[in-house]
Amino acid sequence: MNYYGSEKHRETMKRLDEQIFSKIKFDETDREKELESGYSVKYYYYADEENRKPGYAAVDGEICRLIKDGNTVFEWKNTDGHSRVASIIHHSNGNTYFIFDEDLYGYSVLDLGTLQCMHYIPAESHPVLPEGFEETFIWFNCFYNPVNDLLAVDGCFWAAPSDVIVLDFKDPMTPVEAKDWYSIYAVCGEDLYDLDDIDFVRWEEDTLVCKPTGADPEAFELKGKWKVKFV
Repeated sequence: MNYYGSEKHRETMKRLDEQIFSKIKFDETDREKELESGYSVKYYYYADEENRKPGYAAVDGEICRLIKDGNTVFEWKNTDGHSRVASIIHHSNGNTYFIFDEDLYGYSVLDLGTLQCMHYIPAESHPVLPEGFEETFIWFNCFYNPVNDLLAVDGCFWAAPSDVIVLDFKDPMTPVEAKDWYSIYAVCGEDLYDLDDIDFVRWEEDTLVCKPTGADPEAFELKGKWKVKFV
């Protein structure tokens, strides 16, 4: 299920608008990221230090602006306070997309031609009851392969070794739920007992090339559709 747009999500955003986002000033950026084709992202940050609970981190957030040739073309709010994902991809369907994050979990896709946006946040990582929580993959960076319309994503599960997931990206504007994100660590880990971190290296045609820590390079066939190779 998609948490984005749910009643709980709307309530959370209303609270954070009052606590965080309404207090962000745009006179100075916290950081910037240069992209391709004249695009860049400017990040504006605020942390509520006054209402910090003892033993807890301050509630924080960012307003992020996608800039094209000096003009803001899109703006979003990141509730985690440290937005990580910001990638432009040129899809095999002829469209160009911008992939970004609005939360610690999940991902969003902006069609740069129409400015139509898709948001997906796994509901299991934002349950109504704490006992219903399930950790999902945290995205760091993503790498699209037009040969097979797959998206490889660098990241991790919270406080765990780094991993790479792969998902079907044939239709970027349709969310791929977390249950359909294929973890390289999960597929290979049982056979490679010394395996630690897994990092993305590159795509080679239909083969995903990754770098493992603590394991000898081996090759695996996944689902008969694509391969992963360790180097």
